[in-house]
Amino acid sequence: MMCAVLVVDDEPGVLRLLDIVLREVGCEVKLVPDAEAALLELEETNPDVVLTDVRLPGIDGLELAQRIHADPHLHDPHVILMSAYGKPRDLHGDDFVQKPFDLDSLVERVRTYAEAADNA
Repeated sequence: MMCAVLVVDDEPGVLRLLDIVLREVGCEVKLVPDAEAALLELEETNPDVVLTDVRLPGIDGLELAQRIHADPHLHDPHVILMSAYGKPRDLHGDDFVQKPFDLDSLVERVRTYAEAADNA
């Protein structure tokens, strides 16, 4: 599977874990610690999937997802939100993963959205 994933999380351990797991299945991975860095990265790259924590310093993951989907300059990557605090009422993303997550299930979701992006 070849896919491009932007991972947004302020926890270094989560970034390292997702970097290792997603690279093992053939994804190109970019890691950023907050939504502001993600928005800058999105100006330069076009990931198939943005995997973001809901609770981030500054702009949270919900607003990030909303901005991504509202920006006509982006090719509208799929946004998967992650949180240890339960599913938000107003998701604004394409999917939600509860932390701690099952890595196999997460990889399968990323794969599904990446394939959908390839076929779009």
